[in-house]
Amino acid sequence: MLYFLMCLINLREKVFKMRIRYIIFAFTCLLLATSCNHSSKKNAVEHSRKNAEYAVGFDFEESDSKIKVSVKSNSNNIADVQTYWLTHDSSRSDSDNIITIPVKRVVCMSSTHVGYISELLSDSVIVGISGTQFVNNSRVYSRVEKGEIAEVGYGQTLNYELLSKLKPDVVFVFNVNGEATSYIEKMRELGLKVVSVPDFLENSPLGRAEWIRFFGLFLDKKDLADSIFSSVKNSYNRFKLVANSEINNKIVFLNLPYRDIWYFPGADNYFVKFIDDAGGKYCFQEIEGVSSYPMSTEVAYKVGLNSDIWLNTGDANSLNDIEQVDKRFTNFKPYQTGEVYNNNKRIGKGGGNDFWEYGAVHPELILRDIIKIIHPDLLPSDTLFFYQKLK
Repeated sequence: MLYFLMCLINLREKVFKMRIRYIIFAFTCLLLATSCNHSSKKNAVEHSRKNAEYAVGFDFEESDSKIKVSVKSNSNNIADVQTYWLTHDSSRSDSDNIITIPVKRVVCMSSTHVGYISELLSDSVIVGISGTQFVNNSRVYSRVEKGEIAEVGYGQTLNYELLSKLKPDVVFVFNVNGEATSYIEKMRELGLKVVSVPDFLENSPLGRAEWIRFFGLFLDKKDLADSIFSSVKNSYNRFKLVANSEINNKIVFLNLPYRDIWYFPGADNYFVKFIDDAGGKYCFQEIEGVSSYPMSTEVAYKVGLNSDIWLNTGDANSLNDIEQVDKRFTNFKPYQTGEVYNNNKRIGKGGGNDFWEYGAVHPELILRDIIKIIHPDLLPSDTLFFYQKLK
């Protein structure tokens, strides 16, 4: 009997030790699993980290041999990401989306592209432009006049034969929707490498300005592009702080009608962001989104009567030009008080407005102008750069 009890005690001790080992084993597995899971999450976070700081339309990843550039456009309201691989190895550029850098011959389908490339001191690579008359940069326009840069046309007038003769390393296009899709496909059929640049879809001034970093990758001037953008960002945010140091409720009215229809941007629009950051109040804050919406003259007229400042008056260079459009507009409060400003102070020889070219790269100068207009005492020594007061 005693022997039997001793055996039973030994058995229970063995079972207890086995349970302890099992618990230790299970706990160790749990720690490992948790560690692995944490590591996986950490890697996932690191992998998804954006290199673009403000821009939402592009991002990039660098490795020793290549740069992966992702461009997000909006085609038929469906999110679409296009990928390009940039490499210094010219032997690998046989695919449409593999591009040898630095690019040495480019065609720009928008004068905005000229602004980014010129700021990087690389405008010598431009061999063709769509809408050469809209170029403001004097150095580039001089090359247009000398015949060194060709007018390639646009849409139905696009000169495919000339494009082929120019032999560009890349064609930068600004639209991938609707009609533009057909000519982009035609260019690709000709063996041209087409790169989408939907910078115009950005809804923040710094987001649009950051596209200089995008062009810096293709021109192999990443460090210079980063430096320029860093300076722009710091200046913009410094001006923004200055504007927000003073309370101001001045209502800002925009634009002139086109065929009796006014178009006003939504409250999340790129330009409305300037008004917000300058400490002003947009006249149609109730309009949602980033797109511009049509509005009757009657509705716009009522708002214009009670606004404080009027910006972006089309082609008008004087108050008389506005009166010629519609005599009723002389009743607007900004017209009566002389607070009407247009962004056409810097017009090039061919008629191009530098607001859309240099201004895309340097939104801090636009913001400074609007702050000067809304808060004339905050920047007393500054003169307007892009804007002029209509008289």
